[in-house]
Amino acid sequence: MAALDLPAGPRGRLLAIGLTLAVLGGGWAGLVAPLLDWYAMRAEEVQARRAVARRMAEIAESLPALRDQARQAAEPTRAATGAVLEGASDPIAAAELQGRLQQMAARAGAPLSSAEALPGEAAGAWRRIGLRIAVNAPWPAVVRLLQAVATATPRMLVDDLQLRAPALLLRTGPRPMDASFTVYAFRAAEAAR
Repeated sequence: MAALDLPAGPRGRLLAIGLTLAVLGGGWAGLVAPLLDWYAMRAEEVQARRAVARRMAEIAESLPALRDQARQAAEPTRAATGAVLEGASDPIAAAELQGRLQQMAARAGAPLSSAEALPGEAAGAWRRIGLRIAVNAPWPAVVRLLQAVATATPRMLVDDLQLRAPALLLRTGPRPMDASFTVYAFRAAEAAR
């Protein structure tokens, strides 16, 4: 084999510097850069785990309060003040519901034409009290009454809404319309015992 002659002088020095830089660059790209990337990923992972640990500690601190809230919510006889109708029986609760509806109807300008109490129904730890009502009033008054029912305390639900407008007559002003619907509210079933 023939011996390899390497350049000497300035050309040899440049070649040596170039080879050194290539080896250092290859070492950086092959060894140091991956190590730095791995270190950065591990640092992010540690930071994320610390954040999760902090959040879990906050949740653990709130656990006793949440258990108390859940225990109170699970009590079937406990109802928020004003959330249900008062009354020891379904007829008394229906009378209270009718009184509230009459007040709302008078404020809305849509007095009740009729009100019929429906039989109470069991709904878990509650009794559903229903009232079928009829109103003959202009459309804006009916809308105000429905809005009052939707925002009432205790919470009331409207079902089976029926609207009937009379034939168009040549008259000015708002036309009265017939509206009938069922309003439901709840009372605690334990009050009946």
